Amino acid sequence: MTLRDKVAVVTGAASGMGRALCRELANEGVRLGLLDRDADGLASLEVELRQSGAVISTAIVDVTDRSGMRETMQNLVVALGPIELLIACAGITGTTLVDDLAVEKTEAILRVNYLGVVYALDALLPDMIARGRGHIVALSSLAGCRGMPFSAAYSASKAALMAYLESLRPPLRRRGIAVTTVLPGFVRTPLMANAPVQPPMKMMEPEAAARHILRAIHRRSRVYAFPWSTSWLLRVLGLLPPGLYDWCMARGAAHIPNVTY
Repeated sequence: MTLRDKVAVVTGAASGMGRALCRELANEGVRLGLLDRDADGLASLEVELRQSGAVISTAIVDVTDRSGMRETMQNLVVALGPIELLIACAGITGTTLVDDLAVEKTEAILRVNYLGVVYALDALLPDMIARGRGHIVALSSLAGCRGMPFSAAYSASKAALMAYLESLRPPLRRRGIAVTTVLPGFVRTPLMANAPVQPPMKMMEPEAAARHILRAIHRRSRVYAFPWSTSWLLRVLGLLPPGLYDWCMARGAAHIPNVTY
């Protein structure tokens, strides 16, 4: 399917996978609404994409602000036309240790990673349903397939998002709206760079991740996981009985210095 001249909104557009994906979409002639709370990052992306000839509109907004998201989406429709594609990339992460459950951080992660997508849908779905077409794409994570060590809040937020999208997918498909859940593995983003516990395997670059996401959009995939090596490993872990899973996670965590698991 062609994406040229379609209107797409990308949350979390200023950095990481969102930024890389915006470049890919601009190259395909997509009319872009760029959302982020990072004003400087959004401004530099706007300059870059406008110089390439892309048609864009930007908005500084926090995805956890429900009324702000509604107003922003209305303004984007005026500027660009009816929104046919939502790509929810905004997300945050954090370490969760049993000695410090970091409740405030957990609340923030759930608000951004889960409710941020809910609020975006709340602002867009009525119009998509009325027109009988649209495509919802949201970045969950392979970490949502099973509770990962040191990532209780992050895994929970991504698992909640996976279940939410899965529940919406059948009734929305009957209304002409596709729902794609994207499950990236470890990607080299600013969030990962600042994580106190680094992944045990090589990370994918955001440009490569963006190409995977674009492939999922073109295919209108229901669920799309990448890279193959990590998704295969997580699928195997998902089949393990609880006792064996706990043993594997404890063994792996024992090799991470200065962290108690």
